[in-house]
Amino acid sequence: MNDLDLNLIPFLVAIEETRNVRRAAERLGVSQPRVSTALGKLRDYFGDPLFVRTSRGMEPTPRARR
Repeated sequence: MNDLDLNLIPFLVAIEETRNVRRAAERLGVSQPRVSTALGKLRDYFGDPLFVRTSRGMEPTPRARR
């Protein structure tokens, strides 16, 4: 497994705090596709979806909570 790109951590935090990819992008000053790409990389690295879409927004998985 490759080392985690620490530049992806702010994306993880922003999604956790906003529970929304679009709002996370606005908070970070990047495009929504950039946040989606970062989330995809994080999902690959951790082997977990990390966040799942629900009616209340993006809910963290148990792995993301840890």
